[in-house]
Amino acid sequence: MIPPLLRTRRFHQPFNFSKPQPFTLRLFTFTLLLTHLSPRLFSTTLGCAAPSLKSVMESVVASRIVFVTCPNEEVAQKLSRGLLQEKLVACVNIIPKVTSLYWWEGKIEESTEQLLMMKTLEKHVNEITNYVNKNHGYTIPEVLSVKVDAGNESYLKWIKDSVKQ
Repeated sequence: MIPPLLRTRRFHQPFNFSKPQPFTLRLFTFTLLLTHLSPRLFSTTLGCAAPSLKSVMESVVASRIVFVTCPNEEVAQKLSRGLLQEKLVACVNIIPKVTSLYWWEGKIEESTEQLLMMKTLEKHVNEITNYVNKNHGYTIPEVLSVKVDAGNESYLKWIKDSVKQ
């Protein structure tokens, strides 16, 4: 069955790669076919609204969510504002009253904490970790980085644009 998109098109010459053709001609033909079938993958110099695949992938690959738990709101606010002022993070969500159960010094402990969910880039994770270690009250503060696989392209670009380069 011929897909509807191709049914309406008339190709004067079939794609025949069995004949030896220069590599550049084959690459051009393949790119032309891809551009026709999926135009969002390719941006043009004519001001196309779709971002280039390269820029989208760079934003996605570089984006991280970093989680940090804090003993109280005062520490959570202090860390959040400091990291924002240093431009190490684009955004911090403070999630109050998280109950944490964990092993500490051989026994199970329970405490109420604040959870910071920060949006940043991969290249800032070490700086964030160092900042938290210096400005947090815990002996071993939690700093966990999670890779972002996908998301709103505009939001990912905003993260990239909001932190220091």
